Amino acid sequence: MHENKITTLQAVRTTFTVVALSHVLLLLLPSTTKTAESATLHPECPDNCGGISIPYPFGIGANCSMSEYFNISCNKTDNGTSTPYIRDLKFFNINLSLGQARVESTISFQCYNITIKGVYPGIDWWWNLSETPYRYNHELNKFVVIGCDTLAYLNFSNGLYSYLGGCVSKCGNVESLTNGSCSGIGCCQISIPEGTNKISVYFDERYNNSEVYGFDPCGYAMLTEDETFTFNTNYITTDQLLLQNTSAIIDWAIGNTTCDIAKADNSSYACRSAKSVCLNSSSGLGYLCNCSDGYQGNPYLEGGCQDINECAEQKPCSKPGKCHNTEGGYHCSCPFGWRKESNYACELNLALILGTCASIVALSFLALGIYVVLARRKLSKMMEKYFEQHGGWILLEKIKSSQGLGFTIFTKQQVEKATNNFDSPIFSAMEVMERSTKEQ
Repeated sequence: MHENKITTLQAVRTTFTVVALSHVLLLLLPSTTKTAESATLHPECPDNCGGISIPYPFGIGANCSMSEYFNISCNKTDNGTSTPYIRDLKFFNINLSLGQARVESTISFQCYNITIKGVYPGIDWWWNLSETPYRYNHELNKFVVIGCDTLAYLNFSNGLYSYLGGCVSKCGNVESLTNGSCSGIGCCQISIPEGTNKISVYFDERYNNSEVYGFDPCGYAMLTEDETFTFNTNYITTDQLLLQNTSAIIDWAIGNTTCDIAKADNSSYACRSAKSVCLNSSSGLGYLCNCSDGYQGNPYLEGGCQDINECAEQKPCSKPGKCHNTEGGYHCSCPFGWRKESNYACELNLALILGTCASIVALSFLALGIYVVLARRKLSKMMEKYFEQHGGWILLEKIKSSQGLGFTIFTKQQVEKATNNFDSPIFSAMEVMERSTKEQ
């Protein structure tokens, strides 16, 4: 088992050495930068490599990036897939708004050789990002040491000060190890300071795994992303760690000035979209560009920030509210009977509902009253008409001219009863007389 593990380490040693040297060479990249006035993406510039988005200021090929520091090479790997690199630094993704990139992390190691009774030549590792727009994220990365008899040092610098940190990992047997635990038994970790742009890793050969060679001949050290690393006990007894894709987070920024200074020179100011804002870098000198609130896209390009249709993409308004998209924002409206409880929610407007109901009842009573008055007027006019048609006015004149005589006015019901529903010979005679009068 030990021989297989040593053989694997020998196979990767040369590769790691080349990778480590390439990280130093990153310092030697020329610092040629385009003016911001030319910040338009050429239509022939690829925008992804192997399915990984490559947004400007990064670019693939000549004249596609803001500067050589952001110039990506899209290389074919052994399995035929395309992978983005800057020099030999492999990129997994690029975050435009945060100014971060996830890159491959190199694993340093040393192994005990029982034949020579000493440490087998391993690989120390260094990474120099001085004079580049990159630096290591101090919040998301940890320096991790793995082994049961391993002491490794991390020498780091932020351009002003240099620091030395160490981490020792010990254990007496495999049974004492715990998956997921990195507190000093088989695995330990320390943080790095803010603004770190240069690191080197090396081992203390007094801790050489000779006492634990039976189950752990090698020790490891690496700068790695804290969120993606979880200790596994197999890292002690096998070469599984070397087969993992370990990563680290690097921060990047534009230039080495603040936003206020950068804005003063419009020819080099990188935030080209009219709907963009400038943010000072939180991890050192330089600045970043973001799209303004309510916009999305690439702030480093002319017209790169476009309005977000929150109504279609986010659906922020709760039912029964209706969303209305506006330039750079949106607003929610509520239907009748509802009122805005917040910017996103509607609630029943009980006061309005009760007031509306009371108004409807009052209007109903008013309409009923008007109807009754109008109906009475109509009835009165109808009775007056019938009164005139049936000789009412003649009767009144007769009464006036015959004062002192008694008259009795009978109701319709009384007349119908007396005449057997107007079937009396008296009325028959009256009808004959009426017809004779009309004929004359």
